[in-house]
Amino acid sequence: MKRRQSWRADEMEMAINFKAVRISWVFLTLSLGIWCLSVTIVTGEPPVIPSLLMCFSSCIFYWTKLWQTRQMTKPEAGSDAE
Repeated sequence: MKRRQSWRADEMEMAINFKAVRISWVFLTLSLGIWCLSVTIVTGEPPVIPSLLMCFSSCIFYWTKLWQTRQMTKPEAGSDAE
């Protein structure tokens, strides 16, 4: 019986997954933004929970992007690339 190796995604699959996540995030943000805008126009008051979800998801997205970019671009310890 063969022992199952741990599975790792290749570069193409990772790129496809990241693009899908970005597209779904844009869809969610636009949907929440349109909803908040329409409720604000109709009632005169912005909906609190959808507004907070939109703000928090945007903050998490950009903070994670900055952190991941910093992690991927920092020089490795012990390398002579300086």
